[in-house]
Amino acid sequence: MKKVLLTTVPREALIVEDGVGGHWYDRTDTYMAWTCALEIEDRLSVSCPPIGLRFLKANVPDVEVLEYPTWQEYLDALGAERWDMVGISFYTCTTPAAIEMARVAGEMGIKEIWGGNYGAMEPDLDPYFTRLIKGPGEFPLHQYVYDRALERVHHPALVGESSFRGISSGVGYLYSKRGCNMGCHFCSTPVFNPMEDPIAMDQLIKVMDVYHCREVAHVIIYDETFFLDNVLADRVVEELTKRNLAWICLTRADQIRGRVAELTDRQMDGAIIGVESFRNRNLADVKKREDVYNVCDTIRELNSHGRRVLGTFMIGFDQDTAETIEIDIKQLAEEGLFACQLTILTPYYGTRLYSRMKHLINEPDLNKFDLYNLVWKHPTINAGEMREILAWAQRTVNDPGRISRKIKQDLKKVLRKKFLSRKSAAMNQPL
Repeated sequence: MKKVLLTTVPREALIVEDGVGGHWYDRTDTYMAWTCALEIEDRLSVSCPPIGLRFLKANVPDVEVLEYPTWQEYLDALGAERWDMVGISFYTCTTPAAIEMARVAGEMGIKEIWGGNYGAMEPDLDPYFTRLIKGPGEFPLHQYVYDRALERVHHPALVGESSFRGISSGVGYLYSKRGCNMGCHFCSTPVFNPMEDPIAMDQLIKVMDVYHCREVAHVIIYDETFFLDNVLADRVVEELTKRNLAWICLTRADQIRGRVAELTDRQMDGAIIGVESFRNRNLADVKKREDVYNVCDTIRELNSHGRRVLGTFMIGFDQDTAETIEIDIKQLAEEGLFACQLTILTPYYGTRLYSRMKHLINEPDLNKFDLYNLVWKHPTINAGEMREILAWAQRTVNDPGRISRKIKQDLKKVLRKKFLSRKSAAMNQPL
């Protein structure tokens, strides 16, 4: 059996000191980046463990794992054992740190150095890594460590914490399937993992039972497009409802439009929707198979039923100007989303967007490829101006007052439900 160390990049590479609006944020906290332009007390925070590494550990339990170590902790771990292989998980924006980690591992005599996660799709990495893994790594890792094929994928329990203004609660992450083949030109997932691999239902039920026991406030279903497979999605929702687990899913607006009332009765607490633009020409340009009317209609349907609406929205399409972005952001703010990830259109290597725009890319620093920096030559807006527009957009759309009111409403509902449950239980006790 091989001795394997798997690690993320060090924490030093995950803290951005000069984020949007000039504020720091932690790259391990996606929602903090969404609200980075706001003061620290007004930022929404949702922590998430390194999902890829947790899946690897669950399926190849004899590997050693470092989750967000410091640089010194990584160096100490390298010297603590005679490793057969070191695997480094990284994104495009942390590629420079991953290369340095690989270089040091090679200097210490480690022969096998693997790279994984979305950063492994970057070109010119062969001098630093002996193997680059595209897509889920459980199967090649299991084969390497045990010299036999992995029969089925096990889903680990993935628990994080959501917090805002001192109010915190547990969240659990769930994948009914991984991957996506929708083919939106800006998205890396159809390149990284186009297979849409489903997870066995008994594994999902096992994880849901853990979340029920841990009394998480929400289960966040992290499929790229939940409800594209309605049979699987409805079975997952049925099991969540049995356990009285509120859930939020990533999905397309057209997959839940007209169903929100029904799904609300089945414990849906909200949805994360790719809005991306309020201009159909922009959506068509990146092959986002939605239209503005239907997306807005779905947002309003969710709001009318008191559900949390979270969205993603991109600025910086080549036909955008500062004036048109201002109009769109004001419209987005009026839609009343609970929170929104506002990003700058970024051509990632391997995507169709990259193929079309590679001649315009003018940013050599891969650290800047994090969705919050303009990395290509826009026809009317420079990088500094785009960054200022993004900071203004974050402050305009992500209203901390609205977030606070919604959280307080939800807390009241939870307390009322617990009170009624206890009252019912007491009334049913024998005299």
